[in-house]
Amino acid sequence: MFKSKEKKLKEIMKDGKALLLAFDHAVEHGPSAYEGIDLSPERIARIALEGKVDGIIVHIGVAKKIKRVVGKLPIIVKLTARTSLTTDENQIQQIVTSVKEARDIGANAIACTIYFGSDREAEMFKIFEEIKQDANKYKMPIFGFAYPRGKKLKSKYDPDAIRYAARVGAEIGFDVVKTYYTGDKESFSKVVKDCFAPVLVAGGPKISEEKDVLKVVEDIMSVGAAGVAIGRNIWMRNDEDAINLLKEIRRIVHK
Repeated sequence: MFKSKEKKLKEIMKDGKALLLAFDHAVEHGPSAYEGIDLSPERIARIALEGKVDGIIVHIGVAKKIKRVVGKLPIIVKLTARTSLTTDENQIQQIVTSVKEARDIGANAIACTIYFGSDREAEMFKIFEEIKQDANKYKMPIFGFAYPRGKKLKSKYDPDAIRYAARVGAEIGFDVVKTYYTGDKESFSKVVKDCFAPVLVAGGPKISEEKDVLKVVEDIMSVGAAGVAIGRNIWMRNDEDAINLLKEIRRIVHK
């Protein structure tokens, strides 16, 4: 008998909060963007386990490689993708993995991206509707990446756009919303307040100093965020520093 969606989500967010390790970057940006970094699935899995994260976000190929390594660590499979090789400036993410395939390899949840404000927003809404129907069928929680885009934006980190995108994500059925940090507690508190789904913050661009990473985590948790889904700011460091930083972040998220 399959677990309910609520039980699967609880396995990731036991206290309503979560520290997730994100590792879907090599699809969108390519290996050359991380020159000199060991991007092997086994290394990432080891960092996730030793850093005691609550779950790991990966594409299906990585999920299959690490399933035996991570044991009971929850896996969230990313269903949509795009590459930076495309010349499409409007940006769209297409389905590359089905909900059923993610379920069949033992994923606890699925993830997908919508670029709110893109000229192709309507297509992504239609794609999401298809994902949502299958997620309901297979009782899979949806971690939705709510990322502002479009010609009207001066920056994808615009606080009002992030607030808007997060709210729409909750409205259309994201069980958990992942979005950008606005850069300050005051504006981000409005994002959290107006989004009735749990909000996770994306790790964002590379931050050199560990203390600056921890400050962001402290700030977002202080205004009600549900946690972080952090990637390159972890696995671009050496293994020992990556693991220790995850443990420090965990202490803040689950204090």
